[in-house]
Amino acid sequence: MNAKMIDNLPSNLTPNKLQIPPIFIDFLKKRGVEGDEALERFLFPRLADLPMPGKMQNLVEAAHLVVEYMTAGKQIVIWGDYDVDGTTGTALLVNFFRECGVEVSWHIPNRLLEGYGLNIDWFQRHRGSLLSDDFLLITVDCGISNGSEIARIKEMGGTVIVTDHHNLPEYNLPICLILNPSTPTCGFHREQLAGVGVAFYLVAGIRAELTNKKKFKAIAENINLKQYLAFVALGTIADVVDLTTTNRILVRAGMEALVCSNFAGLQEILSSCDIAGGVILSEDIGYVIGPKINAAGRLGQSDLVVTLLTESDRKKAKRLAGILTAFNNERKRICADNLEKTLSKISASRVDQDKCVIARGLLHQGVVGIVASKLVEVYGVPALVFAEKESPDKSLSYVGSARSIEGISILEMLKACSEWIERFGGHEMAAGLTVTAANFADFSSRFSAIAKEKWQWHRIRKKIRYDIECSVENIMSDAYLDFMKLLEPFGPGNLQPIFQDNQARIVDSRVVGKTSEHLQLTIRGKYANHKGIGFSLGNKINDVQKDSERTMVYTPTINRFRGNVSWQVRVIDV
Repeated sequence: MNAKMIDNLPSNLTPNKLQIPPIFIDFLKKRGVEGDEALERFLFPRLADLPMPGKMQNLVEAAHLVVEYMTAGKQIVIWGDYDVDGTTGTALLVNFFRECGVEVSWHIPNRLLEGYGLNIDWFQRHRGSLLSDDFLLITVDCGISNGSEIARIKEMGGTVIVTDHHNLPEYNLPICLILNPSTPTCGFHREQLAGVGVAFYLVAGIRAELTNKKKFKAIAENINLKQYLAFVALGTIADVVDLTTTNRILVRAGMEALVCSNFAGLQEILSSCDIAGGVILSEDIGYVIGPKINAAGRLGQSDLVVTLLTESDRKKAKRLAGILTAFNNERKRICADNLEKTLSKISASRVDQDKCVIARGLLHQGVVGIVASKLVEVYGVPALVFAEKESPDKSLSYVGSARSIEGISILEMLKACSEWIERFGGHEMAAGLTVTAANFADFSSRFSAIAKEKWQWHRIRKKIRYDIECSVENIMSDAYLDFMKLLEPFGPGNLQPIFQDNQARIVDSRVVGKTSEHLQLTIRGKYANHKGIGFSLGNKINDVQKDSERTMVYTPTINRFRGNVSWQVRVIDV
């Protein structure tokens, strides 16, 4: 059996010596990458090709304002969102200011108690104690929808810089300095940066400004900004933003920085995920590291993440990472329980009729987004999952998460139902919302009607089930696997290639998993066999055992076990 180990990128793979397998030339051409220059830019992205910070609207003014507060020794407060994007962006800023010799205050709201965005009650409680009479507030991955709260904060003596990437509200835009690529007039409008990406560019602008200040000049010139791209890689992949040219450069460099990071918190998170050392791929972030970091926020403990990511002592960081692992295990248990409860109440015929799933119940508010994503996988339609919540006045409301399918914007659907929604926000594929009990029936009826209308007009293209025809044996060769690493990172805008082998021969098969839901395979190779795993394909075991020569749709993936890292075949269909 072949357990082909994963190593770092071979040194011989350079722009001058690279031999591109012919099937990948055709594949990249289909994705718009053609010609020597374009191929080199895509396969070997360079930090030198990043757009300059000055292109971001208001960044120069924001950096100047931050440096004013730094040189005057005034208080700086960071307020970040509770997801991976927000916590990594907050940690990036806190670590940067600390490297500059400036200690800042920071806060991550409790997802379950404070909710999303700025919470004015927190500022009122800490006025005159934690908060000084003159402070600078910098938001991370939030704030663009908090115009009213920001007006109140300014009355308390705060000056505000909003760094965000979410869509601008139609009304009540904050009156302050705004760094947001969603702004149509911003020079980064097409770059689709994650919140942590915006925070990184602010840091780049601040460092440039500091080189002109005698007090900070020597420190600023010695700061290596690439080390902070490790945070950018985590937040960008976990937030599932499009891998535009700029994001791809940031993430690729960030994954390199993550492997050899000097931040104790990052080192211990990787170690706790059994990913310490070696190579890190985007699926490690998307399926292992990101969900673990998010677990703390889902259970109302997001501040643990920033505490861990800003901890310089390795022993303390290891203890904090252990707590995070415990939260993640608890999150998995709650999620499995909530998914089972939800599935038991759903009628497949109703879903087929409504072209959506709307579920509610006594669920954990922190995991409804994961449950909604699972329902989208099961039914292939937009899904909304709500947790019941009782307000202090005993009124009942439903706090939910919405997930959609490619080509149908969940945000546009919610806007069409806004008459019955108390509040909502998000983007095309995911959103959060709150609906009162009194409005829930009308909201559900209207949303279902819109879902049916969208489904009717949505031209679901016949999916090309694969990108390239190629045997498992060829793809699992050293040359092809080494080249696959040059296509990284994968995500929206640069999806992982899908292959089809028309004559795959299966020499062993069995079902695995708690309910025998997965299919474990051994695939015949020329010199050695290859391990394969088909998630949620356990129901195909009889077909596979009846006829061992199959057409297989697959992609290479990694398997980590007790410190060993090897390639295996992820079977998509067989």
